[in-house]
Amino acid sequence: MFSSSTLPGLLAFALLAGGTLLIIQLVRERHRAIAARVALVAPSLPIADASASSAARADAALLRVSVRGLRDSDLAEIAHICALFGIRAGKAPIAFAVTRLVSGAILAGAALIGLRMLGSVGPIIAIGGLLLAPAGVMVGWVAPLLVVRQMAKGRAKAVSSGLPEALELLVICVEAGLALEDGLDRITAEIRATQPALAQELEVTSADMKILLDRDEAFRKLAQRVDSPGIRSVVTTLSQTLRYGTPLSGALRVAAAELRNDALLALEERSNRLPSLMTLPMMLFIMPTIFLIVGGPVVFRIMDVFAR
Repeated sequence: MFSSSTLPGLLAFALLAGGTLLIIQLVRERHRAIAARVALVAPSLPIADASASSAARADAALLRVSVRGLRDSDLAEIAHICALFGIRAGKAPIAFAVTRLVSGAILAGAALIGLRMLGSVGPIIAIGGLLLAPAGVMVGWVAPLLVVRQMAKGRAKAVSSGLPEALELLVICVEAGLALEDGLDRITAEIRATQPALAQELEVTSADMKILLDRDEAFRKLAQRVDSPGIRSVVTTLSQTLRYGTPLSGALRVAAAELRNDALLALEERSNRLPSLMTLPMMLFIMPTIFLIVGGPVVFRIMDVFAR
C-alpha cells in the first residue's frame, strides 16, 4: 500500500505527532492542576467562559448570603462537618449554602403537603399556605446555622477541657529539649485517643507553624477557629513568650494553672447557681407532695365531720 521509501517518513511523522500530543496533554494537565490549587486560595478568579462566569457569580452571591453572620469558629466547624462527608474545605461554604436552601425547600414543601392533607383547597388553606411556606423557608434557612453554632460551642468546650493536660505535657516536652513544633507533634500523638478535637486543632496549628513565616499568625488562626477564652489566653501567653524571649516552660506552666483555676471557678459558679435553679422544680413537684402528706389526713377528717 505504501512504498518502502515513504514508510519511514510516515512512521517518523506519526511518532512526532504522538509526542506532540503527549506534550500538549501534559502541559494541559499541569495547568489544570495549578488552576485547581489556585482555586483553593482564590476561588473568585475571573473565568473566560461566559456561562462559567455567570455560574461563578451566582455561586459567589449565594456564598455571600449564606455565610453572612458566621464567625470564624462557625466556618471551621462547617469545614469539619464537610470533611466527614469527603467535601474539601474550599467547597464547605457552598455545601452549607446548598444545605440551607434544601432544608428550607423541604420544610416549605412539608408545610404545603400538610395543609393539603387537611382537606380541599379553600381560602383558609390558601392563606395558611401563603403564611406557612415562607415560615418553613425561614426556619430551614436558620436551623442549620443554629445547629452549626451549637456544634461549634461544643467543640470549643471539648478543646478547652483538655487544654491544661496538653499544656503540662508540652511543658515536659519543652523541658526535655524539644522545640515547640516537635512538642506539639508529640502531644498530638499522645492525646489523639482521649481528646480528638484538641489533637486535631494542635495538629493544624503545628502545620501552620511549619509553613507560615510568623508563628503569631498560626496562633491567631487557632484562636479564630476555636472561639474560647482559654484558647485566647494561651495564644496571648505563647505569642508574648516567643516575642520577648521569656522561658517557655514557665509560661506554659502558668497558663495551665490559670486554666485549671478558671475551670474550678466555673464549677463553683455552677454549684452556687444550683439552689436558685432548684427552686422552681421544688415548688412544682416537691412542695405539693409535702402538702398532700401533711394536710391530706386533716382534709379527710374535716370531710368526715361535715358529713356527719
